[in-house]
Formats: sequence, C-alpha cells, structure tokens
Amino acid sequence: MYKFRIENFNCMSCFRNIDTALKEFDRSIKAKADIGHQIISVESTQPVETIRKLIESAGYPIAEVVDEY
Repeated sequence: MYKFRIENFNCMSCFRNIDTALKEFDRSIKAKADIGHQIISVESTQPVETIRKLIESAGYPIAEVVDEY
C-alpha cells in the first residue's frame, strides 16, 4: 500500500478524479481518501512511480510519499 499527501486534495470530487484515473489504468487498484489530511491510500501491485504518475496526470501534484510498504 502506498500513501501520498496530495496538494489541492480537499473534496470527494478530487478523490473521484484520482480514483477514475487509477482504475482506467488498472481496474484492480483500490484507493481510499483521507480528505482532512490530504492523504490518498492506494493498494496496488503497480510500482510507486506508476501510481505517482497516474495521480499527477489527473492534475493532483503529490507533495510527498507518506508511506510505502
């Protein structure tokens, strides 16, 4: 699971945009949002850099990788 702190991540619409971008690439990706902390958790077998690029291509810059395991 990867956790990212994302700039300008402040509503469920933002989450849906990111979730759609992730699922268009790989339907097995599971994502959860923590809007209050601007964190998205992503469960995937894809490499962290792939997930990072997908999120950023949806228009949401990643401030930092919070956790990776």
